Parts: sequence; C-alpha cells; structure tokens
Amino acid sequence: MMGKRAQQKRSAKQAKQRKAAASRNAAAVAASLPQLTSMDDFLFGPLATPWGDFTDSYATVEDAVAAAEEAGGVLSCFSFDDSGEYERSLRHVKDSWRYEVVLYPRQALRDLMKTSWLDADDQDQAVEQLRGVLAAYVPEDLCCLGLEVVQRPSTTSVPRIGWAQSLPVAGMRTWEDVCLAEKELPLFDLAPLADGPGSDLCVALPEETFALFREHGLSARGCAGCGAPVTGRHPHWPGVLVRMENEYGPVCDRSRLGGKATERVGHVLDAAQARPAGTLTDKEQQVPCQHCDVYVTDQHPDWPGVWTEAGRSSRPICAVVGSGADDATAYDLVDCVYPHIPVGSDSSATAAINVARKTGYFFQPRLPIWAK
Repeated sequence: MMGKRAQQKRSAKQAKQRKAAASRNAAAVAASLPQLTSMDDFLFGPLATPWGDFTDSYATVEDAVAAAEEAGGVLSCFSFDDSGEYERSLRHVKDSWRYEVVLYPRQALRDLMKTSWLDADDQDQAVEQLRGVLAAYVPEDLCCLGLEVVQRPSTTSVPRIGWAQSLPVAGMRTWEDVCLAEKELPLFDLAPLADGPGSDLCVALPEETFALFREHGLSARGCAGCGAPVTGRHPHWPGVLVRMENEYGPVCDRSRLGGKATERVGHVLDAAQARPAGTLTDKEQQVPCQHCDVYVTDQHPDWPGVWTEAGRSSRPICAVVGSGADDATAYDLVDCVYPHIPVGSDSSATAAINVARKTGYFFQPRLPIWAK
C-alpha cells in the first residue's frame, strides 16, 4: 500500500506533468493561430480561463497543497473575471495551510497607483505609502477582522499591492468546497470600489481619491484635461506627461474641458495650460519610423522633441500592447505605451519594443484615414 505522503508526491508529480503537457499544447495552438491584426481580433479572440486551468491541473485541494509544498510553500493563480482581478493562492502560514484571495485595484485606481509609484523619489518608501492608501481606502463598514493590505510578487518592477483575506483549507477537499467558503469573505464586497469611480472607463477618479494619495505623501497627479492619472517618469517618455492606459499614453482627450475627442493634444496639470491642438506646416523634417508604416517629426507644437506622426493625426504612439500577455503579466505592464523611433536612431524603448515583438505583445491597430 502506498503511504499518504507518497500519494501526495505522486499526485503533485502527475499534476505537474498535466500542467506541462497543457502548456505545450497551448504553445502549439498559439503558434498555429494567425497574428492579431485588428481590434476585433483582440476583443473577440480566444479567452483564457487561468483559474479553470488551475483547478484542472490540481483536481483536488489536497493535490494543490502537495504541489504548493513541493514549490516551497506557495502556489498561486492570477485571473481576471467580471467582478475584478484576483490572485488566489495556497500558502503555508504558521504550520497550517490557508487559501488566500487577493483583490487588486484596477482601471483608473490601478493607474493612479502606478503613476504615483513612478513619480516617487523613494520608491521603496512609496510602496509603504501605497499600502497605507489602500488600507485607508476601505470604507469603515468593511474594515473587518482578517482584511489586510499585502504586497505580492510582480512580473515587472512595479509593485503589486492589494487587499487580501484567507481561510484555512482544513476540511476542504474539492474546489466546490473552496468556492462555497470564499463566498462568505467580506473582501468581495470591496470589489466594486476596486474599480475606482465605476465600470465606465470614461469616468475620472474623484478628487477625493487623489487627495487621499497626497495625504500619504504621494504625488498623485491628474491631467486637468481628461482627469487621468499621469506621470512624467514613464521609462519610455522622460519628461512627458503620460497616462498608463495603453491606448492613450501622452495623448489627452479633453472631454472634461469640452474639447473634441478626436483632437490629439498633450496632458496638462493646469486647465489654464489647455489649448487647441497644434498643426503642422508640412515643412518639418520627416523620417520613417523603424517599427510602423508612418513618417515622423520631432517638431510638432504639442510635443516638441517627441517623435510624432507627420500626418494630420499627429499620433506620438507607435504601438500598444495586444496579444501575448497572460492575465498576471498584463496586470503589471508599465512599458506598454511605445514611442516612435526613427530609422537609424535609438531610444530607451528600443529593447522593450524588441522584446514585445518577439513575444507577441506588439499590436498596432491602424484606423483607415476616413475614420480618424
């Protein structure tokens, strides 16, 4: 008869083998798929289910615990769903195993965390300040025993911080048991607030949220034109105000100031600095971009010194992230807004763009001229 310990090791080994086979199969399928070339492809392409893959790989809670023990005490799965962005883990804590759920801020609230951290002179201190902000962000009626703010490993240099609750796995055998138990966690009542102002991507964060960040010593700067959190220390755009949302970057939609959404203008910190979009004279120098099919100039009046499309769209963004990133990697991205780089030139973004192209992240939807 095989002992319980040996059975656990065997189950863990079989689970790893199933996971490796699933990864090989997924890679083979991905290699056979056509490259995404339009926004429709991106929006309506195959959807991943990381938590489903996780529970398929570890058929029971006991199997997952055995794998977590072999992995050093932690086994995690990051996944998006309609209600939020979560990391579910099995963790060995004080001689017992616990099932932990971490809820992360998303949309504008997550962008404010990223821009505040990038703006900080002392980024280690900023991590603690961000933890303090998230603790203070929780409404009093949800400040319950067991809800804490934690930092978990990130796939980039940007810290991954969120709210966590856990429960013991003792007595739970199936994932249905876990699902029933986690429904009682007050953490999920916080999920709607983790989006910031709501599910509408066009709604700006309230000034009270920026003020809360500033009370904790963070810069928390918002564009006076569109209300988006911005930073002047994005790794690819030194000295240029940039938002983290990957389709906009240094481009502001002046909708809050009554401007036209089609105008390509820069972010401003003071509404008095806002002005109509500048125009090109067609006498500026024009050179081809290394990575896309447009000519660029660094003499555009709205972005002096920044390589911008020489046509009437005046777009300084060369590419945005598209296919290739799993949930966990996509959540942490900070270098997802790429600048144009003229042929024969170099940039702080060159290495990141090369990596993105090799891994399938490079995705550049181009609207026809009549749609601009």
